[in-house]
Amino acid sequence: MSSILFKKQGFLLAICVSLLACGGAPKKAPVVTKPLEDPRAPGVPSPAIDAFESGVKAMQAKPAKYTEAIGAFKKAVELHPDYIVAWLNLAIGYEKLGRYQDAAATYRALIGRRVIDQGVQLALGRALLLSGKPDEAIKTFKELLQTDKSNLQAQNNLAAAYLKKQDFDTSLDYVKDVLAVQPKNVPAIINLGLLYLKQEKLPLALLMFKKALGYDKENARAQNNLGLTYYVMSIKDRSADTLPNAVVAFEKAIELDPTMDEARLNVGSVFLDYLDYQRALEQFQAVRKRFPNHYQAMVGEANCLYGVGNYDEAMKLYLETLEMDAGSSNGESILRVGKIYEQQLNKPKKALEYYKRYVAVVNPPKTAKIRQTIMFLEQAGQLQMQQTQQPQPNAGGAEQTQPQQNAAPEGESSETDASDNGSGNSGQTQTEGEPTTPGDG
Repeated sequence: MSSILFKKQGFLLAICVSLLACGGAPKKAPVVTKPLEDPRAPGVPSPAIDAFESGVKAMQAKPAKYTEAIGAFKKAVELHPDYIVAWLNLAIGYEKLGRYQDAAATYRALIGRRVIDQGVQLALGRALLLSGKPDEAIKTFKELLQTDKSNLQAQNNLAAAYLKKQDFDTSLDYVKDVLAVQPKNVPAIINLGLLYLKQEKLPLALLMFKKALGYDKENARAQNNLGLTYYVMSIKDRSADTLPNAVVAFEKAIELDPTMDEARLNVGSVFLDYLDYQRALEQFQAVRKRFPNHYQAMVGEANCLYGVGNYDEAMKLYLETLEMDAGSSNGESILRVGKIYEQQLNKPKKALEYYKRYVAVVNPPKTAKIRQTIMFLEQAGQLQMQQTQQPQPNAGGAEQTQPQQNAAPEGESSETDASDNGSGNSGQTQTEGEPTTPGDG
């Protein structure tokens, strides 16, 4: 570009010289004007504004296109690093996708750009808490309290953070501090309900969540936690018949906030337990539509597929979850893969491999039927090997009796438990509540 401009300037200079030689007057140089500022956001390049507006449209779409929005906001801040509102929307986009570590990094980037705002500090602490870093979250909230001792949001978030750390006494102290100032503070009441729920004081937990809903009927988190309380009650006392109430509460939470994945996972687990695979599948797939690699939703969906006999798709999902977590917490997937190899694909050697892997990571009791299954498959494999090593019948065609393979003991060919029908404990994605979303007030 510069070489072309240089040549043009040289050409103009030559013309001026020739005119002077002929006695003509030189032409005036063209006036260079600065480009007009984009009125949409003075000082911000137009391409950055275009990218930002594309991100906003993606966020406002029905349903929202969060991945597309994140890409647009990232482009906006790359084009104009001081585009603060784009940074904020980028962080929100990460939160919507459950990418809390990325959200925390983005909020820190804002603070690094000297954005001094309590809302950003609260959001940073919230992102840290939800990304599994309660200690860092506590530090952030306490730093905020040093500048604003009466900040109730910070105190509520500290209650949630200490609840996450199982420090019930400290959590209760912060809840009391908030309620002493605002007796009707809904997030504090929810935190108190969660505290009672974790301590298995179920009637008190139920009372708190109902109280919260009395003050805020459209609080989806209170509805979800109410459902959790009813669910735990149904486990503690089968005669209580509170499970229908749990389902109603979960579905109401989803109605109030379709992005409340906790409620979807919870009600999906209930449907799975009662072999209502289609309704359960709808909930797990709704979560995966937003978060394709959501571990709990993947396991839940795989269990549904297993239950309806779609073993190929179930196997794919189980294997994907094993790449994410091959430890004892995913023992169910290991066991299910073994069952598919044994019962559906007739590959006992592969089944044995996964059954042994299951025992290694889960360490079930010595009397567990899976251990008997392993013993039987090992014996069957040895018997088959002996058969292949026996000499062929003699040339005279003398009849030779072939050993008969023993049938698997009835009821012991595989682990017999509730998971045989597609349900199972790992389908229960949550049996206790998460802390109230920090920053609600």
